Amino acid sequence: MQPDLLAQLKDVHLPLAPGWWPPAPGWWLLALLLLVLLVLLVRRVQRAYRRRRPFVQARRLYAQLHTAYQQGQLSPEQYLHQSNELLKRLLIFGAGDNAARSANDEDWLELLDQFSDSKAFTRGPGRQLGNQRFAAHPQSDIDALHPLLERFFNRARP
Repeated sequence: MQPDLLAQLKDVHLPLAPGWWPPAPGWWLLALLLLVLLVLLVRRVQRAYRRRRPFVQARRLYAQLHTAYQQGQLSPEQYLHQSNELLKRLLIFGAGDNAARSANDEDWLELLDQFSDSKAFTRGPGRQLGNQRFAAHPQSDIDALHPLLERFFNRARP
């Protein structure tokens, strides 16, 4: 008698399910696109940080300068000179305005007016930062100048 041939057959085995590796080409393209976008985003954030850094530092330096004046460590003349120097450095190196390099007296005050979008430097307390600060006994009203400079440094943006 012949053995049952059907009984000798092995069970049907399904093939293994495909694994997650290696991903399909579409996933590789998506990963590459995400990587490129991430690199571009990081570069943009770094550039924005570098552009803002001089403005943040100028605010901090001005706060220190005003504190030193209030504590009597600076005379009004020194305060005017150092405030003016800080403004000039901010416009030249922070804002990249090369016209500020050679600007003095009225040109300088007009440049500050343009940057602050006001007339407070040519017609207001900001006039103290013109050439009159080089007089033998300059007239200074730091209490009137401080709010103007504080507003200038707080609003200054790259």
